[in-house]
Amino acid sequence: MPHAALVAIIPESAHAAGWRAELALGFSESGGRTTLSRRRHSGPLRVQRPFYPELQVCHVYILHPPGGIVGGDTLQIQVQAGERAQVLLTTPAANKFYRSKNGTSARLHQSLTVEGGASLEWFPQESIVFDGAWVDSVTRVELTRDAHFMGWEITCLGRRAAQEVYTQGEYRQHFEIWRDGRPLWIERACVTGGSALLGAAWGLAGFSVTGSFVCITKNPGAVQCVRDAVAKITPSQNGDDLFSATQRDEVLICRYLGHSAEQARHYFIRAWGVLRPLVLERTACAPRIWAT
Repeated sequence: MPHAALVAIIPESAHAAGWRAELALGFSESGGRTTLSRRRHSGPLRVQRPFYPELQVCHVYILHPPGGIVGGDTLQIQVQAGERAQVLLTTPAANKFYRSKNGTSARLHQSLTVEGGASLEWFPQESIVFDGAWVDSVTRVELTRDAHFMGWEITCLGRRAAQEVYTQGEYRQHFEIWRDGRPLWIERACVTGGSALLGAAWGLAGFSVTGSFVCITKNPGAVQCVRDAVAKITPSQNGDDLFSATQRDEVLICRYLGHSAEQARHYFIRAWGVLRPLVLERTACAPRIWAT
């Protein structure tokens, strides 16, 4: 099973080196309304009570009270959206991966399952990778039948505001989406601190923030709608930020490359505002916490 595979790649030696936290959430639909029907946690992972700004859609905020992850820590999140459930998940703050000691990796593993007729919108805040951090980040999405998914991941390498460049460490990222056992999209990245990749034109070109927003849709006109909407965004102070939107088969991918996580979210939220009515037939309703 996919979930077991995610757990199995964590060596037992890592568990004793730091905190281990697990969060399992299950969502069910009844009478047109989605409820958080199952929750289980251990260690410093929690959720606030569900919010219903749209009445039927269940908005949930995932909390990590320590606010930072260090080498040896392991965070595991499992989410299951049952048939016809409508779920939006976000976080109130960024994930911070601190400098690792002795090259020990911090691990964030996220397993998301969406059953037939359900939708899951996965919009965590950015991950900030401090100089000297070693990180394994895995997100695997399993869709069945006509399930819907859209979600993003935003990563800051180093802390530009503090004049900190990512010169040491390694950030390994896996982001996969499957439908009924068939891969729709698989992306794997490995960024080593101080490597040529960070500054080369064929790599990150000197930018410190990267982002990917993925939407599963077969609507052939969706990608042009996104491009038209994003073209209206006023350039940021960084002016040289890059954004692209492409579509292949049923996978629409938006990319951001720049220096601002806030600007990345701005682009992605604009894209979401266009895609949500097309894919889920409802207007975008931003979580209240995004305005705080």
